[in-house]
Amino acid sequence: MTSVLDRPETDVAAPDPADEPVVADPGVVASDGSKVGSPAVAKLAILWVVVTVLVMGIVLYAVEPMFQQRTQGMLLDEYRTSVDMAANQSTGLGGVEASVDAPEIGSPVGILEIGPIGLQQVIVEGADSHTTQNGPGHVPGTAGPGQPGNAVVVGRGAMFGGPFDGLSRLAPGDQFVVTTTQGRTLYEIADVGPVTITDDPGASVAPAPESVLSEGSISLSSLYGTSEDDRLTLVTSASAFPWNTGDAEVVIAVMKGKPFAPTPQNGRSLEQTGLTGDTTRWPLVLLSFLCLGAAVVAAVVLYRRSSPKIAYLLTVPALLAFALVASENFSLMLPAWS
Repeated sequence: MTSVLDRPETDVAAPDPADEPVVADPGVVASDGSKVGSPAVAKLAILWVVVTVLVMGIVLYAVEPMFQQRTQGMLLDEYRTSVDMAANQSTGLGGVEASVDAPEIGSPVGILEIGPIGLQQVIVEGADSHTTQNGPGHVPGTAGPGQPGNAVVVGRGAMFGGPFDGLSRLAPGDQFVVTTTQGRTLYEIADVGPVTITDDPGASVAPAPESVLSEGSISLSSLYGTSEDDRLTLVTSASAFPWNTGDAEVVIAVMKGKPFAPTPQNGRSLEQTGLTGDTTRWPLVLLSFLCLGAAVVAAVVLYRRSSPKIAYLLTVPALLAFALVASENFSLMLPAWS
């Protein structure tokens, strides 16, 4: 009879590592396929930054130019009607009386046509970052286009279609036309080139065209100041950086012929120079970026937990909407000539 003590000893099986619970370390893939830990958070943050930069570039440099062209088309139709009515009035036909008030900010004040670079743009009143989204802006406090003195127009160099992107291709002797409700004015370019705008108040009188750009720098007061001749000064950014406030591309054109009678103009304003942005927009910019980040996180979660088709339908509209709002508000904080 075999006793218990006589039974052969058996080895105790070692615990199987596969049976032990797995603690998710940073970067480990969990059972549901999702990553946990700080590396996943870092990747999500990088994804948000990449998506934000990408969509902002697409919106500001590809989508917004289409909106700008549409706005320009509406402004052109509106202003051509005003020109026709003014022409009827000058010939004794029924029309509108000449305005005795300064033009409202955002309203069309002229049509700029520069043949050598194929440019036709409606000039709008105002040089703030919101106004120049629609077209080149006439700087308040300067002479009206086609009128005596120094008329200054600031335009975008890259964003929103970059209507003034081709100014550097112009040369002295090139001519262009500005049409207003008073008639058509011919200008001939006297000087063109880059210049640095300084903070020094300087003189309030613009120097002769041949001496403006030769020194390489000029004060804003002098560039936008009154002039002894009748000229049109075109200004845009000369830098690839959208936040540039000092490097300008300037074209100075002298009027050929006699100017039209001056009309009331708006006064000079620090917010209407083309070199500043709307700094009050930063709360909206922050909120827009946060909403865009939340939309990116929601998109990632939906793509993991549902079918791609459902995730696409639910997240793409929100991403586009928040991207458009974020880009729009961010651009308003940049200088109006960017």
